[in-house]
Amino acid sequence: MHNIQHVLLVDDDDIFNMLHGEVLKRLIPDVRIDVFKSGQEVLQFLTQEPDLKIDLLFLDIRMPVMGGFEVLDAMSTMDPERFNKTRIYVLSSTLDERDLLRAKEMPLVTDFIGKPMSFDTLRSILAQME
Repeated sequence: MHNIQHVLLVDDDDIFNMLHGEVLKRLIPDVRIDVFKSGQEVLQFLTQEPDLKIDLLFLDIRMPVMGGFEVLDAMSTMDPERFNKTRIYVLSSTLDERDLLRAKEMPLVTDFIGKPMSFDTLRSILAQME
């Protein structure tokens, strides 16, 4: 079975954060979930916690000030080994073809998923991690 211990949710929308947190807790009851409402917040957290192991990162593309792509650009300048085992899923409520193509070109991105994340989507992600 999957050994997911730590998940980061990054979205400026409280409702999506709450919904995605519930989906995660129901399928992975003892998971640690850290929620961030902006790209700046998650980057500050990652900078302050350089040794923290992160299993999954769900990252909204469209956020004010600093969107998901800018976060990914900043993450790519950190220790190259740091996110080797982190699966990063880009989230978007608008499935814009340009965003999809850009996400697929980014080495850190595992996949692009539409919001809201469903139980079936998370089950599929977890199955791939086993």
